[in-house]
Amino acid sequence: MDEADVKVAYAGIAQAIATFSGVLVDYLAGLDSRDREFAENFIAPVLKVSPVKGTRLIDRATELLEHRVVFKAMAEGRIDEGKSLMILDLLRTLTVAQALIVEKVLVAHAETNTYSATRQYGVRYIHRIDPEAAERRHKAKHKARLVEKFNLDDGMSSLRLTMTAHDAALSYDRIDRIAKALPKDRRTLDQKRSDVAKDLLHGRETAAPQGQTMVYLTMPVTSALGLTEDPGMLNGYGPLPAPLARDIAAGGIWKRILTDPKTGMAEEISNIYRPTDKQRELIAARYPTCTAIGCRQPAHRCDLDHCCPYNGTNTTIKNLRPKCRHHHRMKTHTNWTCENRDDGTHAWTTPRGHTYETAPEPIAEPAPF
Repeated sequence: MDEADVKVAYAGIAQAIATFSGVLVDYLAGLDSRDREFAENFIAPVLKVSPVKGTRLIDRATELLEHRVVFKAMAEGRIDEGKSLMILDLLRTLTVAQALIVEKVLVAHAETNTYSATRQYGVRYIHRIDPEAAERRHKAKHKARLVEKFNLDDGMSSLRLTMTAHDAALSYDRIDRIAKALPKDRRTLDQKRSDVAKDLLHGRETAAPQGQTMVYLTMPVTSALGLTEDPGMLNGYGPLPAPLARDIAAGGIWKRILTDPKTGMAEEISNIYRPTDKQRELIAARYPTCTAIGCRQPAHRCDLDHCCPYNGTNTTIKNLRPKCRHHHRMKTHTNWTCENRDDGTHAWTTPRGHTYETAPEPIAEPAPF
């Protein structure tokens, strides 16, 4: 074994990723058009990854195949995955013609230089051919600002905010100044900064907002189930497109309204569709996350879905399961099906007939007898 063997083995990693990307894109092309939006739910249980990871794999593969020069270089082991994704990121704000030129130049540079060197070269090169590219990139990145939470071990989590560099500097400076002004105690400065940021985010300097917003939306049940595209009617506004109305209705309080078949006028209204607070608490304790395979969206952020369609009497513990909005829509509008089994498990069946199960999570250790 020598350095050449190490180089060949390392190139094999990029080649394998390129091969996987090609296979994944071919697989996606074979899916029914209605199921393609939920493609991550097909591959996640097969690969034993989360749906979020499945989405990332799909997005990466799709983008790689759209840039054939980068993809070919990976497939031949000339550049690794990190360089490939970095080049794709630099190309995003360029025109198609500009991207074709820059892609070839950066791949050639990346073959003989490090990641950082190629990135610096790429930024300068792009600025020369398109001086406004940096501003466009900033605007694009600004649109992607977000807050992310990462679970850590031992009961801890990490919170990350993505914002402009200027805003981040101002925010850190304020936290740092407050932390340094605190009386001396057993905490380190880093610990004080963390505590100060927590206090600010918890709104301890201002009163917490009160009140709850409410809107009224009516729509035919056939439209709510996706069988027709009749619009919903938003009180005080007017008609809304059916897809938008369905998204609004999915997490709302439902009542069944019977209408006169001749006039369409409301004749009778049923009891509420929404589960009671006690039902919600019990279901959240039994099923703390979305019951889709691999989804970890907390139950309190999910819709409580009627596995058997609502009939006016089946808003029951047995018939309800938490589903995040994404998987609620998948169950309602695609060829996926699910069922609640008597033993408490929740079974999903793919459009191709594969069945996967999720089980309730005990909140205490089972008795040893």
